[in-house]
Amino acid sequence: MGVVLDSDDLPVADRLEVIHDAVCSGVLPVGIEWDDPARSIECRYRVATAGAVNVSSAESSGNRLERTARQARTDHPPQVFLAVQLGGTSVVAQRGREACLRPGDMVVYDSAAPYRISNLGRTTLAYFQVPRAMLALPQGAVDEVLAVRIRAGTNPLATVAAPYLRSLARSEVLDRPEAALLADPTVELFRALVTAQHAGAGAVVHPSGAPLVLSVQQYVRDHLQERDLGAASVAAAHHVSRRHLYATLARAGVSLHDTIRRQRLAACRRDLRDPRSAHLAVATIGSRWGFVDPSHFGRVFKATYGVTPYGWRAGDGAAPDPTGRT
Repeated sequence: MGVVLDSDDLPVADRLEVIHDAVCSGVLPVGIEWDDPARSIECRYRVATAGAVNVSSAESSGNRLERTARQARTDHPPQVFLAVQLGGTSVVAQRGREACLRPGDMVVYDSAAPYRISNLGRTTLAYFQVPRAMLALPQGAVDEVLAVRIRAGTNPLATVAAPYLRSLARSEVLDRPEAALLADPTVELFRALVTAQHAGAGAVVHPSGAPLVLSVQQYVRDHLQERDLGAASVAAAHHVSRRHLYATLARAGVSLHDTIRRQRLAACRRDLRDPRSAHLAVATIGSRWGFVDPSHFGRVFKATYGVTPYGWRAGDGAAPDPTGRT
């Protein structure tokens, strides 16, 4: 079941800290400033998942959420958000642009750059968070729609997307395992919305390539421990040539080699701190996830996380997970 938090249930002395921690742990690290003192603020917050899509909603009194340049650089892998205004007025600012949102409006913003969300008085919003790589869109296509107001009249898909997203955010299905079945259609709708909003839509990867990209990413996650995981096995599993596989991934800005290595490193990172793997040697954990050369494993782990596998196991360093999982 998703996390549901109500400020009325929290002691006044702990209210600000508990809400801040819930947002940072459930969605993304940000700073929060409230218009009113703790005793007067109101907030009802919910976070749940539909597969790889993080779905959150907040009904609250006036506040500002800010993600700093330092947070954008260091503490989280790239995530893209689609926010839907359900009530009140909010202003989302990023990359020198501002979008003033009223009920029914939507906006896209990105965790990889600083942003500020100003909720003017009592507001209600729903947020859909997707790893940037899952959108399978060129970086420029996403960047051009950040902090741009998306609404009926300016985006032909808005009248379809907004009701679906609003319904999903409020649905009890998010508390059920079946919610995972909605991940792919939600990502596809998100992707189509960005494509339709993009000023030069002809330059955007056609949506017909997205199912293959998403399927490849899922296949990699499911077969990480296989030593022969690579272009040949992935292409064979999808009944396409390696040439077609590489071309499709390249158009989406996805590197198969980097995807495999990133996910394998993340698995090693988790196992090195998992008490159930404490009896295993560092080299054994690396080998389990496809790093057969211990020296190579040590080098790429340190290059990615800034700490050696031994240091990470011993508790040194922050080693943020590049996949967004903890």
